[in-house]
Amino acid sequence: MKSYFKVAVVLIILGVLGFVLWNREREEAIPKVHPALFENASGTWDAQMQVLPFRPKEVNGVTVGFPTQLRLEWSKPEQPYNHFVITVTEPLSGYTRTESGEHDRVSLDPDGLTPETEYVFAIQACLDPRCEKWLIGTEESRGTTGPAEEPQPQPEENTELITQ
Repeated sequence: MKSYFKVAVVLIILGVLGFVLWNREREEAIPKVHPALFENASGTWDAQMQVLPFRPKEVNGVTVGFPTQLRLEWSKPEQPYNHFVITVTEPLSGYTRTESGEHDRVSLDPDGLTPETEYVFAIQACLDPRCEKWLIGTEESRGTTGPAEEPQPQPEENTELITQ
């Protein structure tokens, strides 16, 4: 009975190791959208970046935010750094831009994104003010914007406005 148990434990361990290796190979097979950022980085850190749908909020009676916005949240590196740079890329068109964030910032709501479009984000923790050396988050993150807001119904042209 003990030998069957040992064999079962060994098979389970081998199965888990096999899955981990298989999954790592799959992740490495996906090409990076920002390869130069990874190749030229001074190091990496697990930024744990999340791409979340932007939630409109009411501020002083006015709704702020649109479904076409995304919210990025990340963790700071333990190593000293100067500031953050986020690279935003639309893979289908190749459009790329960067946005900088202050040292203590751990979130960003990039604006000007196209509705119903996938974006890929990379985060750098710049080690100097000119960002000549940087750490790169270990993974690129992906997110898709929501649909554009539906236009509000407008009165028909031949409709009379009745006032009392």
